Amino acid sequence: MFGKFFAALLLVGATVAVGAAEIISLDLNFYTEEDSSVKVVGKLPPGVTMPKRVKFSNPKLKGYAYRIRINLAKAKSVDLKFVVTGRGRICPSLSGCTSGAKGKATGKFTYTCTKFDFCDEPTTRKLPFRVVKWTNMYPRGIDVSDGEVITVVAEFEK
Repeated sequence: MFGKFFAALLLVGATVAVGAAEIISLDLNFYTEEDSSVKVVGKLPPGVTMPKRVKFSNPKLKGYAYRIRINLAKAKSVDLKFVVTGRGRICPSLSGCTSGAKGKATGKFTYTCTKFDFCDEPTTRKLPFRVVKWTNMYPRGIDVSDGEVITVVAEFEK
C-alpha cells in the first residue's frame, strides 16, 4: 500500500517538473506622471509574451511595469522594438522565475546574461554576468518622449 502511494507521489512530482518552465522577466519600468504606454512594434518572437502592464506596488512611484516574459527553452535571445506614447523615464531590469504548468511562478532560477543593449547602448554591467535576483540594468534609465522607439537586444544562457 505504501509503495503504491509513494509511486503515485513520484509520478505526480515528475509530471509537475516536466511542466515547469524557466522564465526570464525583462521589465521596462516606466516612471511617468501621465497615462503613458509602451507598445510592441510588430510581433513578439516565439517563446516571448507581454502581459498587461502593472502599476508599481509602491504608491509613491508613479508609472507602470511592462513585463516581457521570455521562455528560455524557446528563446535564447531577443531583438525587440517598442513605441512610447507619452513621456517619462524607462529603466529596464531582469529577473528569473520557474513557472508551473498553469503559468504561476513556482520559484526562482539563475541564468547568465551574455549581451544586453538598451536603445543601442550597452549595459553598464560587466558581461557576461549571472542574474540571481532582480537586477536593474540601467540605474539612471533613459528619458523618453511621445513617438520614440526603444530597442532591447539581449542574449541569455542557462
